[in-house]
Amino acid sequence: MSVIVTGAAGHLGRLVAEQLLERLAPEDLILVTRRPVALRELRARGADVRYGDFDDPASLRDAFAGGHRMLLVSTDAVGRRVRQHRAAIRAAATAGVGHVVFTSVLNPVALNPIGANAWEQGMTEAMLHRSGLAWTVLRFGSFAELQLPPAATAVKNGRLITNGGDGRIVPVSRRDCAEAAAVTLTTDGHTGETYEIAGPEALSPGDLADLYGELSGQPVKDLQLSDTMLMWVLVGIGTPMPIAWDIAAFGRAVRQGYFEVVDPAFERLTGRPPVALRDVLIAQRVDLLAETPQPRSRPRRRRSQGIPGHRMAGKSHIAAVSPEPARSAASLLRTAGAPRRPPASGARRR
Repeated sequence: MSVIVTGAAGHLGRLVAEQLLERLAPEDLILVTRRPVALRELRARGADVRYGDFDDPASLRDAFAGGHRMLLVSTDAVGRRVRQHRAAIRAAATAGVGHVVFTSVLNPVALNPIGANAWEQGMTEAMLHRSGLAWTVLRFGSFAELQLPPAATAVKNGRLITNGGDGRIVPVSRRDCAEAAAVTLTTDGHTGETYEIAGPEALSPGDLADLYGELSGQPVKDLQLSDTMLMWVLVGIGTPMPIAWDIAAFGRAVRQGYFEVVDPAFERLTGRPPVALRDVLIAQRVDLLAETPQPRSRPRRRRSQGIPGHRMAGKSHIAAVSPEPARSAASLLRTAGAPRRPPASGARRR
């Protein structure tokens, strides 16, 4: 039985490939990527590395030839994903692939505040259901590894700034997601199933702040902002508006409970509990403490945010901004209070 992994040069795809090499003969593993050179080490171990580009459907027929089961790793091309996934599903059917496993997200519905990052996955699930192929859907929670950048900046600043309210996330490690995918691809009994793959515990922003403080030995406070105020702060320190919007949307989704899913599916598939966020961060504790500040006689002028769970979280986007918003944003990050007046940009509260 040959197994195809798409997006095999990405973070998740590579981890799945490593897992599959422990379960399959190398010649039964087909790795599809736009960057075959990035997988030369796996090719040297015997895996069949092929070029395939979802934006070039003609390339997929040969890429998928001879495969029996396929992991369709969702692309990150927001706005083009549905078209890309449709091309991959059609090519799989044409190539004779019998079973497609798709990596989706929790609550991939139109009302989810993260927008296309959710409903595009839901549309792909629906296409797969209608494809005539055997299918399985793996809905992954927020990757635990994505908590490291916001955790590091929260430790650095002493504040975890969020609009997540009392909402909770259930972080799951990429390695656990990869193992769930590998098990699904190499064992029977998963046709027509949708598995929600999440971590072992739901954590609120306050829980995250406590955890970051415990692991770092530095006090970390949870600071809640409104959606509009959070966007103002982000834009004030130079974050591009689309990214600020996405970060605020993620926090709104957390607040509304779209990521609060605890499910035993991972343990049923693998026979062991998922790894906790605490253990993921302990394994990367050096990075968590890399930017922990030493005592200073004066505060830094600007500090970046710690926004839980978003792929852009923890990155500081410093750009040319008007002096007044920049000063207000920096002041907000230094104190537990808020600026005295809302931004003059006219941003609406949602």
